[in-house]
Amino acid sequence: MKKWIGIFLAATLAAATAVGCGGNGKTETAKTEAPAASQEVSGGKDGSGSGEAEKAPAPGETFTMQVGHAQATTSARHQSLLLFEKTVEEKTGGGVQVEIYPAGQLGNETEMTEAVSMGTLQAVRGGELEYLPQITMLSLPMLCDSLEEVRTLCYSDFVKNMLSSVETEHNMKVLAVGDDSGFRQITNNVRPILSPSDMEGLKMRTVLEVIDLSMKSFGASTVSVPFTDLYMALKTGVADGQENPVALIDSQKFYEVQKYCSIIDYMFCAEVMYVNLDWWNSLPEEYQTVLAEASREMMDENSRITDEENDNYIEHIKNSGCEVTVLTQEQRESFRPQAEEVWKQYIESGRITREDLDEMLAVIGKKVSW
Repeated sequence: MKKWIGIFLAATLAAATAVGCGGNGKTETAKTEAPAASQEVSGGKDGSGSGEAEKAPAPGETFTMQVGHAQATTSARHQSLLLFEKTVEEKTGGGVQVEIYPAGQLGNETEMTEAVSMGTLQAVRGGELEYLPQITMLSLPMLCDSLEEVRTLCYSDFVKNMLSSVETEHNMKVLAVGDDSGFRQITNNVRPILSPSDMEGLKMRTVLEVIDLSMKSFGASTVSVPFTDLYMALKTGVADGQENPVALIDSQKFYEVQKYCSIIDYMFCAEVMYVNLDWWNSLPEEYQTVLAEASREMMDENSRITDEENDNYIEHIKNSGCEVTVLTQEQRESFRPQAEEVWKQYIESGRITREDLDEMLAVIGKKVSW
């Protein structure tokens, strides 16, 4: 981390020396990137009517909002951030200037989140949940049966109420919560996965604890492999299979080293947008309102793009030679007893309370019988 901070500060100093800085610390190099991103929204995506809203008057002081994320510029995350940039700059009359740094330009998700906590970066969007471990309860297997339920849960008061700890403990505010590329699916090199019995004997790559518990509950063994090494691990047999949203299965070309892809919709991972709390508190109240509303529009746009593109990803995976099986509702339900055992483990270990589970299920109109 110290090394990354040093690199970041050195790069900032070098840019400042070369082209000079404004009073708000924005370099000319960064300044030229934001308009290009805005033009990409206008040319390639509809602005969703954001320009029709009444603009706030530009203040005497301009606020810079640098936002880092780890995904490619073609991702739904980046495309929806472009809408966020356009909406915020229009509705604040240029009072908040948004600069987006994609593809890990400012470090990995952990490093960027640490930078937001320390105040050297204004915002980061992604799946780094170490600062908010309770949100992993949203990823309990078989919790949601549709993306509509997923998004109802992400936008709920239940989720909003769990976010305050990150402010008091880590000097950050969660501006938005959404789903990271939709449901996660299972691929492997041994057989199609149609029931828990098909998981027995498979060695599955996992990274998050809730995923590890889920795979073991379904009958597989697990191995931890960094994402950057996953393609080769699948190719060489270090792992028989893995699980990820189809967007990542496609973009990382896992279909080249996996024979079977089972569309099981067994869980999702939340993604959040953290902003530095001190920076947030420095904004005029009307700008805070703009950012809060724009972040919800951003997540709605992310969902729209995800839903539109996932069907295309599935077709591409299928056409690339990987056998794709879409589980029937009955086949998917066969995983529920094992999934609910993971729910019980979460309660027994104190990760969540039974009240948490009941309240979370009530948000999406469900309850358990035990």
